Amino acid sequence: MKRIILLDIDGVLVQPGGYRAALHATLNYFASLMKVPHFDFHEEKIAELEKRGIFSEWDMVPFLLGAAWNNILAETGSENLPADLKSAAVEIGNRMNGYTSSDLVIPEFELLPNVYPTESALLNGCFPNLPDTLRRHLLHDSRNVYFSQTTRLFQHFSLGSHTFSETYNLPTEVETESCLHTHDRSNLTDKTRSKLLQQDIYLASITARPSAPPRDVDTSHMGYAPEAEAALDLVGLNDIPLIGYGRLEYYEKQHGVAAASLLKPSPVQSLAAVAAAFTGEEWSSIQAAAEWQTSGRLNSIFSSLPRTFELIVVEDTMGGIRSAQAAGSILQLNGFDVNVRALGLTLGSRAKSEAFDQAGVVHFKTWESLIEGVGL
Repeated sequence: MKRIILLDIDGVLVQPGGYRAALHATLNYFASLMKVPHFDFHEEKIAELEKRGIFSEWDMVPFLLGAAWNNILAETGSENLPADLKSAAVEIGNRMNGYTSSDLVIPEFELLPNVYPTESALLNGCFPNLPDTLRRHLLHDSRNVYFSQTTRLFQHFSLGSHTFSETYNLPTEVETESCLHTHDRSNLTDKTRSKLLQQDIYLASITARPSAPPRDVDTSHMGYAPEAEAALDLVGLNDIPLIGYGRLEYYEKQHGVAAASLLKPSPVQSLAAVAAAFTGEEWSSIQAAAEWQTSGRLNSIFSSLPRTFELIVVEDTMGGIRSAQAAGSILQLNGFDVNVRALGLTLGSRAKSEAFDQAGVVHFKTWESLIEGVGL
Protein backbone atom coordinates (compact mmCIF):
# COMPACT_ATOMS: atom_id res chain seq x y z
CA MET A 1 0.00 0.00 0.00
CA LYS A 2 1.18 3.50 -0.80
CA ARG A 3 1.94 5.71 2.17
CA ILE A 4 1.89 9.49 2.43
CA ILE A 5 3.85 10.73 5.46
CA LEU A 6 3.50 14.31 6.68
CA LEU A 7 6.44 15.50 8.76
CA ASP A 8 6.60 18.44 11.12
CA ILE A 9 9.99 20.15 11.30
CA ASP A 10 10.66 21.52 14.79
CA GLY A 11 10.79 18.78 17.38
CA VAL A 12 10.41 16.11 14.69
CA LEU A 13 12.95 16.46 11.89
CA VAL A 14 15.04 19.03 13.73
CA GLN A 15 15.90 19.62 17.35
CA PRO A 16 15.08 23.32 17.28
CA GLY A 17 17.91 24.65 19.36
CA GLY A 18 18.11 27.69 17.09
CA TYR A 19 14.64 28.96 17.86
CA ARG A 20 15.07 28.33 21.57
CA ALA A 21 18.42 30.16 21.52
CA ALA A 22 16.82 33.05 19.60
CA LEU A 23 13.92 33.13 22.09
CA HIS A 24 16.30 33.45 25.05
CA ALA A 25 18.50 35.96 23.19
CA THR A 26 15.47 38.15 22.44
CA LEU A 27 14.20 38.05 26.00
CA ASN A 28 17.68 38.73 27.36
CA TYR A 29 18.02 41.69 24.99
CA PHE A 30 15.05 43.24 26.83
CA ALA A 31 16.55 42.14 30.16
CA SER A 32 19.73 44.06 29.28
CA LEU A 33 17.66 47.18 28.60
CA MET A 34 16.09 46.72 32.02
CA LYS A 35 19.57 46.26 33.56
CA VAL A 36 18.72 42.85 35.01
CA PRO A 37 21.05 39.86 34.46
CA HIS A 38 18.73 37.69 32.35
CA PHE A 39 15.29 36.09 32.18
CA ASP A 40 15.45 32.43 33.22
CA PHE A 41 12.70 30.48 31.44
CA HIS A 42 13.08 26.70 31.70
CA GLU A 43 12.17 24.37 28.82
CA GLU A 44 9.28 22.83 30.72
CA LYS A 45 7.70 26.30 31.05
CA ILE A 46 7.92 26.63 27.27
CA ALA A 47 6.55 23.09 26.84
CA GLU A 48 3.56 24.17 28.93
CA LEU A 49 2.81 26.84 26.32
CA GLU A 50 3.01 24.21 23.56
CA LYS A 51 0.65 21.99 25.52
CA ARG A 52 -1.86 24.85 25.48
CA GLY A 53 -1.59 25.17 21.69
CA ILE A 54 0.97 27.99 21.64
CA PHE A 55 3.68 26.59 19.38
CA SER A 56 5.45 29.54 17.80
CA GLU A 57 8.27 31.49 19.42
CA TRP A 58 6.76 34.56 17.73
CA ASP A 59 3.95 34.16 20.29
CA MET A 60 6.05 32.80 23.15
CA VAL A 61 8.39 35.81 23.31
CA PRO A 62 5.64 38.43 23.85
CA PHE A 63 3.81 36.09 26.27
CA LEU A 64 6.89 35.52 28.44
CA LEU A 65 7.91 39.17 28.31
CA GLY A 66 4.34 40.25 29.03
CA ALA A 67 4.12 37.90 32.03
CA ALA A 68 7.36 39.31 33.48
CA TRP A 69 6.29 42.90 32.95
CA ASN A 70 2.80 42.26 34.29
CA ASN A 71 4.28 40.97 37.57
CA ILE A 72 6.69 43.87 37.88
CA LEU A 73 4.13 46.55 37.05
CA ALA A 74 1.73 45.13 39.65
CA GLU A 75 4.33 46.21 42.21
CA THR A 76 5.75 49.36 40.63
CA GLY A 77 2.77 50.90 38.85
CA SER A 78 2.45 51.57 35.12
CA GLU A 79 1.82 55.31 34.93
CA ASN A 80 3.39 57.20 32.02
CA LEU A 81 5.04 54.17 30.43
CA PRO A 82 5.96 54.66 26.74
CA ALA A 83 4.28 52.47 24.12
CA ASP A 84 7.58 51.61 22.41
CA LEU A 85 8.81 48.27 23.79
CA LYS A 86 12.49 49.18 24.02
CA SER A 87 11.76 52.48 25.75
CA ALA A 88 9.30 50.74 28.06
CA ALA A 89 11.93 48.14 28.99
CA VAL A 90 14.35 50.87 30.02
CA GLU A 91 11.71 52.66 32.10
CA ILE A 92 10.47 49.43 33.75
CA GLY A 93 14.06 48.63 34.67
CA ASN A 94 14.45 52.07 36.24
CA ARG A 95 11.37 51.45 38.40
CA MET A 96 12.30 47.99 39.68
CA ASN A 97 14.58 49.10 42.59
CA GLY A 98 15.79 45.56 43.22
CA TYR A 99 12.37 43.91 42.81
CA THR A 100 12.61 40.43 41.27
CA SER A 101 9.65 38.85 39.55
CA SER A 102 8.13 35.68 41.00
CA ASP A 103 7.24 32.58 38.97
CA LEU A 104 5.66 33.74 35.73
CA VAL A 105 2.14 32.74 34.87
CA ILE A 106 0.67 33.04 31.38
CA PRO A 107 -3.01 33.70 32.09
CA GLU A 108 -5.56 31.25 30.77
CA PHE A 109 -7.48 32.52 27.75
CA GLU A 110 -9.44 31.09 24.86
CA LEU A 111 -7.53 30.48 21.65
CA LEU A 112 -9.86 31.92 19.03
CA PRO A 113 -10.26 30.13 15.67
CA ASN A 114 -8.20 31.52 12.78
CA VAL A 115 -6.54 34.06 15.12
CA TYR A 116 -2.94 33.88 16.30
CA PRO A 117 -2.48 33.29 20.07
CA THR A 118 -1.12 36.76 20.86
CA GLU A 119 -4.12 38.35 19.15
CA SER A 120 -6.44 36.07 21.14
CA ALA A 121 -4.68 37.17 24.34
CA LEU A 122 -5.05 40.82 23.38
CA LEU A 123 -8.77 40.39 22.75
CA ASN A 124 -9.12 38.55 26.07
CA GLY A 125 -7.51 41.37 28.06
CA CYS A 126 -4.40 39.49 29.19
CA PHE A 127 -1.66 41.33 31.12
CA PRO A 128 -3.97 44.03 32.50
CA ASN A 129 -1.14 45.81 34.36
CA LEU A 130 0.34 46.94 31.03
CA PRO A 131 -1.03 50.21 29.64
CA ASP A 132 -3.31 49.57 26.66
CA THR A 133 -0.97 51.02 24.02
CA LEU A 134 2.04 49.09 25.33
CA ARG A 135 -0.03 45.91 25.56
CA ARG A 136 -1.15 46.36 21.96
CA HIS A 137 2.40 46.95 20.74
CA LEU A 138 3.44 43.76 22.53
CA LEU A 139 0.64 41.45 21.41
CA HIS A 140 -0.80 42.77 18.14
CA ASP A 141 0.30 41.57 14.68
CA SER A 142 3.02 39.22 15.92
CA ARG A 143 3.58 37.80 12.42
CA ASN A 144 4.47 41.22 11.00
CA VAL A 145 8.21 41.88 11.24
CA TYR A 146 7.61 45.48 10.19
CA PHE A 147 5.27 46.11 13.17
CA SER A 148 6.22 43.73 15.98
CA GLN A 149 9.41 44.70 17.80
CA THR A 150 9.69 41.31 19.51
CA THR A 151 9.37 39.40 16.24
CA ARG A 152 11.78 41.76 14.47
CA LEU A 153 14.43 41.21 17.14
CA PHE A 154 13.73 37.46 17.21
CA GLN A 155 14.32 37.31 13.45
CA HIS A 156 17.69 39.05 13.90
CA PHE A 157 18.80 36.27 16.22
CA SER A 158 17.22 33.47 14.15
CA LEU A 159 18.60 34.50 10.77
CA GLY A 160 21.67 36.51 11.74
CA SER A 161 21.93 40.24 11.15
CA HIS A 162 23.12 40.07 7.54
CA THR A 163 20.45 37.62 6.35
CA PHE A 164 17.78 39.53 8.32
CA SER A 165 18.63 42.77 6.51
CA GLU A 166 18.68 41.03 3.11
CA THR A 167 15.40 39.22 3.75
CA TYR A 168 13.36 42.17 5.00
CA ASN A 169 15.23 45.15 3.51
CA LEU A 170 15.45 46.65 6.99
CA PRO A 171 18.41 48.16 8.84
CA THR A 172 20.20 46.00 11.38
CA GLU A 173 19.23 46.71 15.00
CA VAL A 174 21.61 44.25 16.67
CA GLU A 175 24.71 42.46 15.36
CA THR A 176 24.42 38.69 15.76
CA GLU A 177 25.12 35.40 14.04
CA SER A 178 22.30 33.02 13.08
CA CYS A 179 21.08 30.87 15.97
CA LEU A 180 19.52 28.48 13.44
CA HIS A 181 22.93 27.81 11.94
CA THR A 182 24.69 27.41 15.26
CA HIS A 183 22.08 25.58 17.36
CA ASP A 184 19.76 23.47 15.15
CA ARG A 185 20.52 19.74 15.05
CA SER A 186 19.12 17.00 12.82
CA ASN A 187 16.99 14.35 14.51
CA LEU A 188 17.48 11.95 11.60
CA THR A 189 20.34 9.53 11.12
CA ASP A 190 21.30 8.15 7.71
CA LYS A 191 19.43 4.97 8.65
CA THR A 192 16.18 6.64 9.69
CA ARG A 193 16.27 8.93 6.64
CA SER A 194 16.69 5.93 4.33
CA LYS A 195 13.64 4.31 5.92
CA LEU A 196 11.59 7.38 5.02
CA LEU A 197 12.86 7.44 1.45
CA GLN A 198 11.60 3.99 0.48
CA GLN A 199 9.60 3.23 -2.66
CA ASP A 200 5.84 3.83 -2.30
CA ILE A 201 6.40 6.37 0.49
CA TYR A 202 5.55 9.97 -0.44
CA LEU A 203 6.80 12.65 1.92
CA ALA A 204 5.84 16.25 2.57
CA SER A 205 6.55 18.66 5.39
CA ILE A 206 3.91 20.71 7.22
CA THR A 207 5.34 23.45 9.39
CA ALA A 208 4.61 26.85 10.84
CA ARG A 209 8.20 27.87 10.10
CA PRO A 210 8.66 30.84 7.79
CA SER A 211 9.48 29.75 4.26
CA ALA A 212 9.83 31.01 0.73
CA PRO A 213 6.76 31.10 -1.54
CA PRO A 214 5.82 27.88 -3.39
CA ARG A 215 8.68 26.49 -5.46
CA ASP A 216 6.60 26.44 -8.62
CA VAL A 217 5.82 30.18 -8.72
CA ASP A 218 8.10 32.86 -10.09
CA THR A 219 8.02 35.71 -7.60
CA SER A 220 10.25 37.83 -5.38
CA HIS A 221 11.34 36.25 -2.10
CA MET A 222 11.65 39.63 -0.35
CA GLY A 223 10.11 39.35 3.11
CA TYR A 224 10.08 35.55 3.06
CA ALA A 225 12.65 33.97 5.40
CA PRO A 226 13.70 30.50 4.10
CA GLU A 227 13.88 28.94 7.55
CA ALA A 228 11.92 25.79 6.71
CA GLU A 229 14.11 25.18 3.66
CA ALA A 230 17.23 25.48 5.81
CA ALA A 231 15.88 22.81 8.16
CA LEU A 232 15.04 20.40 5.34
CA ASP A 233 18.52 20.92 3.92
CA LEU A 234 20.01 20.18 7.34
CA VAL A 235 18.24 16.80 7.55
CA GLY A 236 18.85 15.84 3.93
CA LEU A 237 15.23 16.11 2.76
CA ASN A 238 15.48 19.34 0.79
CA ASP A 239 13.75 17.80 -2.25
CA ILE A 240 10.45 16.89 -0.57
CA PRO A 241 7.40 19.15 -0.99
CA LEU A 242 7.02 21.77 1.72
CA ILE A 243 3.85 23.47 2.91
CA GLY A 244 5.33 26.09 5.23
CA TYR A 245 4.09 29.38 6.56
CA GLY A 246 5.59 31.37 3.69
CA ARG A 247 3.69 29.26 1.16
CA LEU A 248 0.40 30.01 2.94
CA GLU A 249 1.34 33.66 3.38
CA TYR A 250 1.85 33.86 -0.39
CA TYR A 251 -1.68 32.50 -0.88
CA GLU A 252 -2.97 35.12 1.56
CA LYS A 253 -1.36 37.90 -0.47
CA GLN A 254 -2.83 36.55 -3.72
CA HIS A 255 -6.35 35.81 -2.49
CA GLY A 256 -6.89 37.80 0.72
CA VAL A 257 -7.46 34.69 2.85
CA ALA A 258 -5.69 34.87 6.22
CA ALA A 259 -2.78 32.45 6.44
CA ALA A 260 -3.84 31.72 10.03
CA SER A 261 -7.03 30.11 8.69
CA LEU A 262 -4.97 27.74 6.51
CA LEU A 263 -2.30 26.80 9.04
CA LYS A 264 -2.54 23.68 11.22
CA PRO A 265 -4.72 22.71 13.02
CA SER A 266 -6.76 23.68 9.95
CA PRO A 267 -7.09 20.69 7.59
CA VAL A 268 -6.12 22.95 4.68
CA GLN A 269 -2.38 22.70 5.36
CA SER A 270 -2.50 18.90 5.53
CA LEU A 271 -4.78 18.58 2.49
CA ALA A 272 -2.30 20.68 0.53
CA ALA A 273 0.60 18.58 1.80
CA VAL A 274 -1.13 15.31 0.87
CA ALA A 275 -1.69 16.50 -2.69
CA ALA A 276 1.81 17.96 -2.95
CA ALA A 277 3.43 14.79 -1.58
CA PHE A 278 1.94 12.74 -4.41
CA THR A 279 1.99 15.26 -7.29
CA GLY A 280 5.01 17.40 -6.39
CA GLU A 281 2.95 20.53 -7.17
CA GLU A 282 3.00 22.89 -4.19
CA TRP A 283 1.11 25.90 -5.55
CA SER A 284 -1.68 23.91 -7.23
CA SER A 285 -2.07 21.83 -4.08
CA ILE A 286 -2.37 24.88 -1.83
CA GLN A 287 -4.94 26.45 -4.13
CA ALA A 288 -6.92 23.20 -4.27
CA ALA A 289 -6.93 22.77 -0.48
CA ALA A 290 -7.96 26.40 0.06
CA GLU A 291 -10.72 25.93 -2.53
CA TRP A 292 -12.10 23.06 -0.43
CA GLN A 293 -12.31 25.47 2.52
CA THR A 294 -14.61 27.80 0.60
CA SER A 295 -16.56 25.33 -1.54
CA GLY A 296 -16.49 22.05 0.38
CA ARG A 297 -15.36 20.27 -2.79
CA LEU A 298 -12.08 18.62 -3.75
CA ASN A 299 -10.97 19.71 -7.21
CA SER A 300 -9.25 17.72 -9.92
CA ILE A 301 -5.75 17.63 -8.41
CA PHE A 302 -7.03 15.19 -5.80
CA SER A 303 -8.05 12.79 -8.56
CA SER A 304 -4.31 12.20 -9.03
CA LEU A 305 -4.14 10.53 -5.62
CA PRO A 306 -4.40 6.76 -5.25
CA ARG A 307 -7.87 5.74 -4.12
CA THR A 308 -6.39 3.68 -1.29
CA PHE A 309 -3.44 4.78 0.82
CA GLU A 310 -2.20 5.21 4.36
CA LEU A 311 -1.80 8.74 5.70
CA ILE A 312 0.77 9.02 8.50
CA VAL A 313 1.52 12.23 10.35
CA VAL A 314 4.53 12.58 12.67
CA GLU A 315 4.26 15.52 15.07
CA ASP A 316 5.50 16.66 18.46
CA THR A 317 2.34 18.65 19.22
CA MET A 318 -1.36 18.19 18.58
CA GLY A 319 -1.85 20.96 16.00
CA GLY A 320 -0.51 19.03 13.02
CA ILE A 321 -2.14 15.81 14.20
CA ARG A 322 -5.57 17.43 14.31
CA SER A 323 -4.93 18.93 10.88
CA ALA A 324 -4.00 15.57 9.34
CA GLN A 325 -6.84 13.71 11.04
CA ALA A 326 -9.35 16.26 9.72
CA ALA A 327 -7.81 16.05 6.24
CA GLY A 328 -8.13 12.27 6.35
CA SER A 329 -11.80 12.53 7.27
CA ILE A 330 -12.40 14.91 4.35
CA LEU A 331 -10.73 12.51 1.95
CA GLN A 332 -12.78 9.60 3.34
CA LEU A 333 -16.01 11.56 2.85
CA ASN A 334 -14.96 12.05 -0.77
CA GLY A 335 -14.58 8.35 -1.46
CA PHE A 336 -10.91 7.73 -0.62
CA ASP A 337 -10.02 4.63 1.36
CA VAL A 338 -7.58 6.34 3.73
CA ASN A 339 -6.18 4.88 6.91
CA VAL A 340 -4.94 7.75 9.11
CA ARG A 341 -2.21 7.09 11.68
CA ALA A 342 -1.18 9.87 14.05
CA LEU A 343 2.23 9.39 15.67
CA GLY A 344 3.70 11.58 18.36
CA LEU A 345 7.43 12.10 18.85
CA THR A 346 8.39 13.32 22.32
CA LEU A 347 12.21 13.11 22.46
CA GLY A 348 11.80 12.59 26.19
CA SER A 349 9.57 15.58 26.96
CA ARG A 350 7.17 14.74 29.79
CA ALA A 351 4.76 17.54 28.86
CA LYS A 352 4.51 16.27 25.28
CA SER A 353 4.00 12.68 26.46
CA GLU A 354 1.20 13.82 28.76
CA ALA A 355 -0.47 15.79 25.96
CA PHE A 356 -0.39 12.77 23.64
CA ASP A 357 -1.65 10.45 26.38
CA GLN A 358 -4.53 12.81 27.08
CA ALA A 359 -5.44 12.85 23.37
CA GLY A 360 -5.03 9.08 22.96
CA VAL A 361 -2.19 9.44 20.44
CA VAL A 362 0.45 6.74 20.16
CA HIS A 363 3.84 8.31 20.83
CA PHE A 364 7.50 7.43 20.77
CA LYS A 365 10.57 8.77 22.53
CA THR A 366 12.96 8.41 19.57
CA TRP A 367 12.90 8.20 15.79
CA GLU A 368 14.36 4.70 16.00
CA SER A 369 11.49 3.42 18.17
CA LEU A 370 8.97 5.20 15.93
CA ILE A 371 10.38 3.60 12.77
CA GLU A 372 10.27 0.19 14.44
CA GLY A 373 6.77 0.75 15.80
CA VAL A 374 5.39 1.78 12.41
CA GLY A 375 7.13 -1.06 10.59
CA LEU A 376 8.94 1.04 8.01
